[in-house]
Amino acid sequence: MKHGLWYSVGGYPLADQVERRIEKDDHFTTTAVVRDVRPKSSELTVVSMSGSRADYLAIAQKGRRIATGQITVVFSNLVPLDGLGTETIQELLPTKFQDKFDPPDVGWWRPTPRLWEEIQNAIAQARPDSRQPTRDVQSILEGAQGFRGRVGGGFEVFERDAVASALQTWGGDSFRKRVLRSAVPSRSTPVAPFLSQLGGVTLREDPQIGNDHITFPGMEIARKDMVGSVVLGDRYCDEYLTILNCNRQPLEQTLGVDLIYYSHRFDSFVLVQYKRMKESRNGTPVYRPNSDPDHDKEIERMRAAERAMRDLPRTKDSGTDAYRLSGRPFYMKLCEPKAKAALDAGMVSGMYIPLNLWRQQLRSPETRGPRGGVVMNWDTCKRRFNNSEFTRLLSRGWIGSVPGQSAYLSSIIESVLGSGRMLVVAATSAGRSTRDVRRDGIGRYAAEDDPAGAF
Repeated sequence: MKHGLWYSVGGYPLADQVERRIEKDDHFTTTAVVRDVRPKSSELTVVSMSGSRADYLAIAQKGRRIATGQITVVFSNLVPLDGLGTETIQELLPTKFQDKFDPPDVGWWRPTPRLWEEIQNAIAQARPDSRQPTRDVQSILEGAQGFRGRVGGGFEVFERDAVASALQTWGGDSFRKRVLRSAVPSRSTPVAPFLSQLGGVTLREDPQIGNDHITFPGMEIARKDMVGSVVLGDRYCDEYLTILNCNRQPLEQTLGVDLIYYSHRFDSFVLVQYKRMKESRNGTPVYRPNSDPDHDKEIERMRAAERAMRDLPRTKDSGTDAYRLSGRPFYMKLCEPKAKAALDAGMVSGMYIPLNLWRQQLRSPETRGPRGGVVMNWDTCKRRFNNSEFTRLLSRGWIGSVPGQSAYLSSIIESVLGSGRMLVVAATSAGRSTRDVRRDGIGRYAAEDDPAGAF
């Protein structure tokens, strides 16, 4: 990394605020004057709390403009340096660079590329335990800087979206961004290319889940075909999220992606069938069901499951957690297969459509193309959920199967695994003390991720 920054927070009380934000969210945001920083889109940075020591190595990302000549800067992927003194760094620099090492007590400093290289070498020498975490951070930076905005992506794009939507549903914006920003591209494997980039992953050689208390109907079936798993927790609650990639075939031979959510609190399944939009001649992403040989049989499989569930006895649970706006658990998701760069913590652009509405759209004149074929795109599918709307309904238990039907749906998992598709399963543990990170509407609380909020 030829470019680098040194940022000194300025000591108490601001440093305490920053430390609390790092403890809470693993990142923090500040503002900067553009002419002082000359910011890059992303670069390695030393963060100093007091000016007399180096406290963290981090990735600094240029944010949005908030006033004339001012922008936000987001610091993430922080590697602790245990208060490495600036005097120690200076002593480890080659003699000709020692006089040029002059970080400020407060504010920004950009060393020359050659001096920056020597500063990194000195930090690695003084803190050898930081070398591997720093290599991971550099891999993330290289993945972000080497990205050229590919329009098309493989099925790993949808695997990423499945992971991102699960994180968004049960952790909120901040949790999703924290996890996605930490994905290390160099850990990619052919069997779980995105999931394998996250910490705590177990791959094909050892497909057992360490947290046996995290279970749900169908896990026993899924486990024998699992090629990757990750268990993610929140330090503020006792609820955990398990994400599995159950893929019986190599990724390039997989027909598509099914995503199954299970919420322990609501005893509820939601099943999502992914459909890949393709770029048309005029550059608009579209999906044409008549060109998909699997479409009709997949729709019939879901309809058969819904018919069977209607005949199942419901539980006598009269609690409010059993209430649903809709007890139909099947949804379609149209996705644009746009690859995401490292450090991009956003969700894949797409739309969710309930199965019943999907079937209506297939017959609607609104989805007919000029030659009479069915064309699904942003213009023709006017009734839909976006990412935020869908994950919010899912997280609060407004949609999904009702108690008494969920046990039956475990058989669906076996059916999906037999179809040769990639199956991603996301399940919460039975913990009930989840922080209400999703409050809003208008219970507020959502300012946790406001980039203009600085600290």
